Amino acid sequence: MPKRSLNPDAIAAAALALGDRDGQAAMSMRRIAAELACDPMAIYRHFPNREALLDAVADLALAGVVTDRSADVGTGPGAAVRAGASPGFEWEGRLIALLSDVREAALRHPGIAGHIASRPPLGPNGLRLHRVLTEALVAAGLSRADVAKATQALIAYLAAALAMAVRAGERDERWHQVGKALELEVDSAQLPIVGSAEQFAFGLRLLVNGIRVEGQRG
Repeated sequence: MPKRSLNPDAIAAAALALGDRDGQAAMSMRRIAAELACDPMAIYRHFPNREALLDAVADLALAGVVTDRSADVGTGPGAAVRAGASPGFEWEGRLIALLSDVREAALRHPGIAGHIASRPPLGPNGLRLHRVLTEALVAAGLSRADVAKATQALIAYLAAALAMAVRAGERDERWHQVGKALELEVDSAQLPIVGSAEQFAFGLRLLVNGIRVEGQRG
């Protein structure tokens, strides 16, 4: 493989493509260096450590998230979530679209989705998305202090949802055991798959409803 011109953007792009192809296990400095046909030490000239490189890759993975989606429900996996916004509450649409689209974008990149869950990106794209999140919460009527608290809660929910989504795909037998032990009046087979878009939609709707109530309290 011919050597590529090394710069932070090129390294991050190569690492993202490698993770897309071979998954999270491939995201080592040695594997990334092999993808770039360079010595691993060459990467350290641009990133002080692996975590800093993965931070850049995570931020790049969110580059395609569109932030002006308040009137666009769309047709992707998150469409049902976005459609859950209440009529007349534009901030809800922006908030739901943002978090749904971030989740979808992260899951399109299996090599870095787990890192996004553990360390929300703070690069240019992460900060751009954070501004949209803050604006939506201010529009909801929250005080500055509550905006900070709500941001923390939403990011924690998104991070946990991403971590579960990485392992999603089968119904969790433990939930069957929990439902039986607590005598829940619901068939566990009817519960959403842990980490699924359906589960994310329901939880996000609960959070948004709570934010609306807090905003109306003034």
